[in-house]
Amino acid sequence: MYTPQYPGPNEEVLEAQARVCTGPHQTRPLGKKANDGPHPVAVLETILMSLNGKLQEKETVSEAQMGAFFVAMTIRKFFPEATQWSPAEKAAFQKYQPTLLPVLPQEIQFLINPDNGYIPRNQNEAIVVTALEKILRVKHLSYAETRQMCEAILSDDVKPALKAAALIGQRMNRETYEEVRGYLDAFYAPEKVCPIDVDSLTHFGQPYDGATRYFRPTLFVAAVRAALGEPSLLHSVDLMPPKNGITEESILQALGAKTDLSLEQTASLITDKSIGFGYVSQREYSSGAYSLRELRVHIMKRPPWAATEKAQQFFSARQKNYMVLGYYHIGYEKPLLQMAGERGFHAAVAIKGEEGTSHYALRLGKPSSPERMAVNYSQGFRHKNGKREDFALDIDPKIYGFDYNINPRPEEVSAEAYANAGIAALSGEKGQIYDRILLNTAMVDYLLGICPDPHEALKRTKAVIDNGTALKHLKYYLKRTK
Repeated sequence: MYTPQYPGPNEEVLEAQARVCTGPHQTRPLGKKANDGPHPVAVLETILMSLNGKLQEKETVSEAQMGAFFVAMTIRKFFPEATQWSPAEKAAFQKYQPTLLPVLPQEIQFLINPDNGYIPRNQNEAIVVTALEKILRVKHLSYAETRQMCEAILSDDVKPALKAAALIGQRMNRETYEEVRGYLDAFYAPEKVCPIDVDSLTHFGQPYDGATRYFRPTLFVAAVRAALGEPSLLHSVDLMPPKNGITEESILQALGAKTDLSLEQTASLITDKSIGFGYVSQREYSSGAYSLRELRVHIMKRPPWAATEKAQQFFSARQKNYMVLGYYHIGYEKPLLQMAGERGFHAAVAIKGEEGTSHYALRLGKPSSPERMAVNYSQGFRHKNGKREDFALDIDPKIYGFDYNINPRPEEVSAEAYANAGIAALSGEKGQIYDRILLNTAMVDYLLGICPDPHEALKRTKAVIDNGTALKHLKYYLKRTK
């Protein structure tokens, strides 16, 4: 469990943030309708009461909340007319400005009016303020500026309001490819990627906020792939607010495994042929990022790195490197695949899976169209005979013998329930969990080009589950990490 670092957050202001801390076409101005969300007068009154100490600690508007809210209001002045300030917002700010501005912290005053400037307290804060001077004017940062800003945010030297403002502001401005790269490399520098003694390696990137509706099969897929001679690396956290879903780490903990292994210890598990996979926690590879988990609650919206952290690379194999990525928001798949290509991956696939993961649903709903990507839509690239092949398709489980009228959900959502269900499936118990592990393993190996025929991929996957080899690899992992 995480320990709260900030007071609050205030629920009314969070609701306002949900409306205004978003893109130029998604923002919903406050006060357009009397019964449509919090009125701007009520929001500003709540902030004023909080600043004057008239609210209980659990109702306090945190500095991070104020940073996110006010940076959004400033950036919206540059938005299209439909998402700029409503008449009610203009009237509210005019009414409260004389009493609110004098009690606002200096960094919040800067966010409201960047022309007035702000004197940073240290070098890291200076970096973030310099970036904000561009962000507040709807300008983009270079790769180097973004990486430097994010590295500063990961320190303890920057005020929460400035951290929140930089993250929300850049997301509202819609990150460029160079900014996406900057976020990725700030967490784990590409120059740190370490060669390890395996012929091939697949990095699996799932959303760190976990699953709350569907089974999370990645850990068990890794054990099956290890039994097939395909090493894998998983990475995540134990718990990520505000969703707080089931992650690979929480499942491993339920199975009794240690999850505080160093990168060196993880590499030794991957190279051990009796195991063949490993897991690394964000606590180990980026303690600064891990310490900012609660900030995600206070800024309301997912920070830009919620998309990029899935694409981390930690090790490189001798011959072929693969990456499997899950995503939810359309558009992020393109820069993620581009980064994989530029880093020299032999193949990569981005899957619009369940809850933003790479996990295939057991039933394909309405197929993808030019206007809409369905769950199970997969796109990526692979190299064959020295040439790159790009692909994009829906994976329809029915074609491969998985005939479900609905996409089933587990009866219980908990790390313990998922751990037990996965072990049962690798022990040969048939059902939806078995089918999920089978389908996800086989389709990934097919799309990456490891097994060119999908039916053969299913056959060989089923064999190592049914003969108990996959379970042995998982048990060896648990034995080594208890």
